[in-house]
Amino acid sequence: MSNIVHTWSPPAGTAMNPTFTVQIKPSNETEWTDLFVYNVSLGHQDGTKFDSSMVIFDFSGTIDVNVAYHGGTVNCCDIRPNSYGIDAVQVENTLTFSTTQNDDSPRKIVIRLNDSWNTENLHILTNPLETDVPSECAPNVHLIYPGDAIPLQLPVGKDTYYFKPGRHTLPQGSWLEVDLGAEYVIDRFDLRQTILKMQGLGMEPLSYPNKFVVETKVQTDDPYTLAYDGTKNTDTGYLTRTFNPKKARYVRLMLLGSNVASGWVFSNSIGEFKVYEAGGTVNLALNRAIAGAMPSYIHAVDGNEHTGYETSSNYGNWHSGESFFISQNDTTVYLAPGAVCYGSISSDEVDRVTIRGRGILDGSQLQHTNPNPGEGRTGAIWLSSGCDNLVEGITIIDPTMWAVVMNFSTRPVVRNIHIIAYEVNADGIHFSGSSHGLITGVFIRTPDDDIVMYHYGKTSLNTVQNSVLWGDDAHTILIGLGSVADAHISDLTFQNIDVLNQQGVYILDKFTGVLKLWANGGNHIRNIVFKDIRIDAFRDPYKAAVFQFRTDERFPGDWDGGIIQNITLDNVTYQGSGEQKALLKGVNQVSYVKDVYFTNYKRQDILVTDTISGHIDVQDHVSNIYFGTRPS
Repeated sequence: MSNIVHTWSPPAGTAMNPTFTVQIKPSNETEWTDLFVYNVSLGHQDGTKFDSSMVIFDFSGTIDVNVAYHGGTVNCCDIRPNSYGIDAVQVENTLTFSTTQNDDSPRKIVIRLNDSWNTENLHILTNPLETDVPSECAPNVHLIYPGDAIPLQLPVGKDTYYFKPGRHTLPQGSWLEVDLGAEYVIDRFDLRQTILKMQGLGMEPLSYPNKFVVETKVQTDDPYTLAYDGTKNTDTGYLTRTFNPKKARYVRLMLLGSNVASGWVFSNSIGEFKVYEAGGTVNLALNRAIAGAMPSYIHAVDGNEHTGYETSSNYGNWHSGESFFISQNDTTVYLAPGAVCYGSISSDEVDRVTIRGRGILDGSQLQHTNPNPGEGRTGAIWLSSGCDNLVEGITIIDPTMWAVVMNFSTRPVVRNIHIIAYEVNADGIHFSGSSHGLITGVFIRTPDDDIVMYHYGKTSLNTVQNSVLWGDDAHTILIGLGSVADAHISDLTFQNIDVLNQQGVYILDKFTGVLKLWANGGNHIRNIVFKDIRIDAFRDPYKAAVFQFRTDERFPGDWDGGIIQNITLDNVTYQGSGEQKALLKGVNQVSYVKDVYFTNYKRQDILVTDTISGHIDVQDHVSNIYFGTRPS
């Protein structure tokens, strides 16, 4: 394989961290390339926030890396994952080492100096060489330069948003567009606001006053202009509003969240939108919708009071106020190297959406104040209820909520992305209710759960592999929780994963674990394989556990789980000591743990042969635990 490096520069004015200087070069060459060292924010759930360092680049073959530290004396150095076997040469405050790319498992390296877990960390996040880059000249590509208007839908004949290097701010808001069929003078509309349902959270339906604007234009190519400003609306239920008469053929309703101080502040849910000619009583918008942020837009003008502009999961309605919606099947969003897009990207019930490139999706301009609940903030990428959607190659920084959500999906794929977060609830990747999915080659460092599959719907046949995970708090891999009936989870594989750290939070014997199976709501978890999982020594071992498999309820009212059965740990290793005991815990004769297999499970390079050497707490209603060769 050829030794090739590909680097790029961020937009002018991007925050740089001066703690490190980093250079790279192909191992067979002599000229070094300077890398831009990004300043990124990390933190903990107690509100702690700190600056850290990150570099990103592509390479193939073998390269040399030169890291100079400018924060004082280098007294000690820890390079993770330990499985990479990187042994740096230290000359005063400079480290030099070589590393070889693995396209299936791209190198994600963290250097810790002077036993720091925070500021004196350098995240070296690499990608394979980028292939299949969209041509800027291709007729299907819509080029977007910094400062360009970003269309809510691509022009006819285009299927790719191509974000050029530089800064871009994504549009926000769910929307609906109506073609009245002819030009009218209009002066009134009705808007029926409806109940917002919260899938999977066990919450009562909510009714909020929508924040919105109504815009009009006459010709297709005209810009929309404001007809009515409803951003200060505080009324719920059915609204009738008038405005100064305007000539219009096209009417657009933009939904921008809810006027509430707490709760689901970016949510929108409407049932019907009606438009009237000045002095008239006929609904001109009836069955006249031509486009919208989500496929259910047709129900906003269908005249049926029992339908609504909402998706089956309601995920598209949760964070509609801050989201840029991909509304058409077969759409690609390409973030070029050096592009930074501020905002959030969503789709719901849309298929074959691809978000890829080497650019950065930055959530720093989204609301960070916790609106209580924290899930009311906006995530980074939510591609829900679709088929064959893909997120690849990009870096996500500062997501304010769950970063990548591909719930209720078929064949979702997340490949070679990086997530760096500091907010509570800024989970990594969610695949709840999804099947035949793949997460591969990712790096995640968050103060919350890294990989999540809840009992929000039947979840099966997903694989997580070739990745590097770091949990500053909460769980690394969390399977279970949620009380949706018959939302069983089965046939999951986690393989070739390096865990750099994990520590629990709040109730330390409960909300902890690298490998966490937690059946709730009467649901089962079956046929789970953890293979080739390498866990480096924990930062604070007393806060961390290698695994917990339990069926007790999380909080009162969640209900106990069903069965956790047929769980395999094959070649799982933990390099530290002093951690919490691992846990196997059932509840009763219908909520239990059964058939757990340990093959080549090691602690500190010592083979585990029983629960004592495995530092495992086995409680009631647990049966059939095997060490060594799996029984036939």
